[in-house]
Amino acid sequence: MTQSSMIDRPVLNALLDQFGTADGTGSGRRAQFVNDFINMWETRSYRLMRALGKGDFDDADVVLLSIRSSGTMLGASTLEAIAGMVHAAVKRHDLPGSMAHLARLHEVGDATCRELSLVIEGE
Repeated sequence: MTQSSMIDRPVLNALLDQFGTADGTGSGRRAQFVNDFINMWETRSYRLMRALGKGDFDDADVVLLSIRSSGTMLGASTLEAIAGMVHAAVKRHDLPGSMAHLARLHEVGDATCRELSLVIEGE
């Protein structure tokens, strides 16, 4: 993973290889999980903000688990780590602690989605 990269390419490539080869065999399926993550990012982000705004730690927990597991599968370790910090605070019902890393989570999530889009466009 390069210094500026949001994605660990070997991890992402291993995931993509589970869906088919880059030569066209299963290529639609290869991109589907990545595109789903990209398309759901804004919804997840909004849902997390709404849950924290209402003090709904259970819903915030669900959203963060989704972000973390998808991030791990995609090789988005920076996104997963920041989501992990927010998640730890959510588990403690620590609203100020949850909010402390939220701006960075959104920033890294957006950058991760941009990088994933470039990877999929290059397929």
